[in-house]
Amino acid sequence: MVQVQNLDTNEQLGKNITLKSGKAHAMVSVTAMYGPTHLWVEDLGYEKAAPGKTPACANGKNDDPDGDVLVDYPNDPGCEFADDDSEEGGTFGAGTSNPVFYELPSVQDVQGEGATTPYPYESITVNTSGEHRLIVTRYAKDGFYVTDLSGQATGYNSLYVFTFSTPSNIRPCDRMTYLTGTISEFFGFTELNFPSYDIDPIFVGHEKECEIPEPPVLDADTIVSSVEMEKLEAALVRLEGFHVSKKLGAKVALNNVFKEDQTNCDLNGDGTVDFNSEAEAACGNACADDPECSEWTAYLSRGNYKVAKADMNSSGASVTSVMQVQTDGAPEFNPVASRGAELTAVTGTLRNFSGGSLNWTVEVRCVDDVVCAQTGCADKVKGPTEACISLRTEDDNDEGSN
Repeated sequence: MVQVQNLDTNEQLGKNITLKSGKAHAMVSVTAMYGPTHLWVEDLGYEKAAPGKTPACANGKNDDPDGDVLVDYPNDPGCEFADDDSEEGGTFGAGTSNPVFYELPSVQDVQGEGATTPYPYESITVNTSGEHRLIVTRYAKDGFYVTDLSGQATGYNSLYVFTFSTPSNIRPCDRMTYLTGTISEFFGFTELNFPSYDIDPIFVGHEKECEIPEPPVLDADTIVSSVEMEKLEAALVRLEGFHVSKKLGAKVALNNVFKEDQTNCDLNGDGTVDFNSEAEAACGNACADDPECSEWTAYLSRGNYKVAKADMNSSGASVTSVMQVQTDGAPEFNPVASRGAELTAVTGTLRNFSGGSLNWTVEVRCVDDVVCAQTGCADKVKGPTEACISLRTEDDNDEGSN
């Protein structure tokens, strides 16, 4: 149901307005418009008393011409409010306005140009018409990613759609013609949940018509800016010239000393790093502070590990840029065997997770996204219309259990 928030008029009476000869003019603020919308008005018989005058509905008298025995508000049903200057009821005649037209929120509106969505837990239909061309950039085992081409210059134009399992009938390069669902924040990552969607499919042999945009390269200034990274949330991005952290291994770290095969802070062997434990917390924090250390249990549980680069920011200062990557989408590549190895390029979708000191992870889609001289890497960077354009998904692989 549409909710009227307020009226903006010289004769504003809360959510009431005086009609003269059946007409009134006002600016009306409304929310929760999700379909063809009309404003409904009804004659309640409410007449606001003039300033300084005692209203008929608060004067202690029976002012009804029909002589009923009911006096003032709230006893007399003809009194809408205590400042009503008439104890007579309205005609309750009703009418509706012409249709109120509205524009569906874009991906940029849903992202909200900030850290969180302005539509938490609301059901939203995303604008997919006109300039808002939503292109699928990736599908994963639990959802897919779309980018609105109209927002390439300003950002905040990509969105993750959570489908619980492999989405049905999706292929990178498809265009979304309908997309709706409920918006939420999952540990700082904006998601569209419980989705329904229709697509304009890209067919085998027509990949050159694909509109996936060229991924921007993350520079030193962007990586340390939460604002600039938010603009790229869920977008396809690229890292260039980073190397795999030099320390990543299953052996337990002793006295917070980390070696190439010794970054495990699960000191008691229970499978997790317990930050309520002083010793394990100190170990985890020490590894987090070391740009060359990727903690082993975190790698086992989420597949994340650090990559680093000796870099220079826009001020000309030397810095070390550090990011997390997740290469489960390219199982041919073994980060443990590639400790310290130079990565020519790593491409993937950018995911936010609010826990820890490094909140952003580049998640690769397939082996095309990992370019290096090591075993299991692609040998060159492919364009966005070539890399990881996988075949169309079929039926939900978890149907009946999700």
